[in-house]
Amino acid sequence: MSRLSLVIAFAAVASISAMPAHASKWVDDIIFGKCAEAMNKEYLKAGKQLLLSKKNETCNCVVKEMNNHKSIDEAKNFCIK
Repeated sequence: MSRLSLVIAFAAVASISAMPAHASKWVDDIIFGKCAEAMNKEYLKAGKQLLLSKKNETCNCVVKEMNNHKSIDEAKNFCIK
């Protein structure tokens, strides 16, 4: 992910980390959206085609890992392997 996307995603998560569980759906949507945006940019820059299934698999993994209290970098590293 680009540094800006990471900062934005981190700020979004940090600002709402104390929210109740019922608010987590929109947090998940924010994380997924930032992940997908970053992946689109990285693949476009590399001149590669990003399959929707790959984007969904990776970003759903990032959301899951961040919900398990992993950092953005930890989630990214785990999910991109």
